[in-house]
Amino acid sequence: MVLAAALLAVGCKGKSDSNPKGAVGPQTVLAQVDDITITTADLKDLLARYANQPFVLARYSSIEKKKELLDSLIRYDVLAIEARKRGYERDPEVQRVAKDKMVKLFTQQEINDKVKLADVADADVQKFYNDHAAEYVRPETVRVSQILVKERAKAAKVLAAAKALPKSDLKAFRDFVTKESEDADSNQRGGDLTQFDRTSTLHPKAVVTAAFTLKDIGDLSDLVSTDKGFVILKLTDHRPAVSRSLEEAKVEIQKRLLEEIRTQKKKEYVEEARKTVKVEIYEDELAKLDLAATLGVPALAPLSTQRPGLDAGTMVGNRP
Repeated sequence: MVLAAALLAVGCKGKSDSNPKGAVGPQTVLAQVDDITITTADLKDLLARYANQPFVLARYSSIEKKKELLDSLIRYDVLAIEARKRGYERDPEVQRVAKDKMVKLFTQQEINDKVKLADVADADVQKFYNDHAAEYVRPETVRVSQILVKERAKAAKVLAAAKALPKSDLKAFRDFVTKESEDADSNQRGGDLTQFDRTSTLHPKAVVTAAFTLKDIGDLSDLVSTDKGFVILKLTDHRPAVSRSLEEAKVEIQKRLLEEIRTQKKKEYVEEARKTVKVEIYEDELAKLDLAATLGVPALAPLSTQRPGLDAGTMVGNRP
């Protein structure tokens, strides 16, 4: 990887104009190593990591120290030249790194840099805000799991047993619900009543009120009387209310829309570029490919059973 980085450095450098007379500029040539020029900009890049450490920079104020710094760049380029002479630039890993760097640079300059935040229309921001209102304005909600027991005496014993369970062990509580709760509907979900706010009519008012008195995840309620029996609640999630105006959310929305625009531009760019590139897909060979065997991992589950979102586009990341 060091050689790959060195060769990338070689590829990015070329002959540059110096300032033989006048002030030293960023492209002033400080040394020449075969066809590679070392400029003040290269020296600046090397020292950039110490920008917040003036005492380190002060060490390189003398001509001797400057020579040491320059010599480190010369040694680096000498290694790069020697590696190139020995054919390392043809190494598959070096070529992969170089190609990756080239594609990222191309994408940045030809697509991303040409679409700015200011290109996102205010009308599109407003529409996104309206379409995703629940992300920016929503009431406080909680999520609880319940145990329903019809008789008070038994319910009291179940509550005592529930309190003896580890507070943070939600699985143990779900198993306990399956064993003790007498509500067939919620039992199928381990007692889960899903997320709801204070105005919910999906559950008895007494249950909603008791749920919002619970403070910390894992807290248990006392017995809650309902028309079906006595309920014990365990808090599993709490989401505070959110209220963000369009102005407060504008920059965040602009950034999200900007990424969508850039993604679409990239897709269009690739589709247009493919018209000038010969692409052949050998489906018979693709069909025979066993990805699990190739990667040396256990057999892959059918795509339909994998988690949502893990599609081919996600897996290849930024590759076109």
